[in-house]
Amino acid sequence: MQLIREIQEEYIISNSSDVYKYLKEFINEDREYFIVLGLDSKNKVLYREIVSIGTLNSGLVHARETFKKAIIMSCNAIIIAHNHPSGDPTPSDEDVRVKNKIEEAGEVLGIKVLDCIIIGKDSYERIK
Repeated sequence: MQLIREIQEEYIISNSSDVYKYLKEFINEDREYFIVLGLDSKNKVLYREIVSIGTLNSGLVHARETFKKAIIMSCNAIIIAHNHPSGDPTPSDEDVRVKNKIEEAGEVLGIKVLDCIIIGKDSYERIK
């Protein structure tokens, strides 16, 4: 599996369901994968990056690594996502905390965080 994949085909993200469909390959993983999609101003996916691979029920995420490629590629926005190996997409308190920190960093950098989803076995959940 490639950690960073620059996207050659055109894929536009219109909603959270599109993100889930795009990242469905992660539903059967036995560890948490934290993924960033870098988007242009028309929400076309420019790249997909696996920023972190964690354990069964946790992962290490830092804003520095989350935005590194987005800065280099002059992205307008990012979408962040991770899977829950348990299959239950319900966000934990830590999931909400990490999402809020990344959004704060995005505000400072001028890169929007358009969405944050958790990928479950048969569904997804947005972290609000």
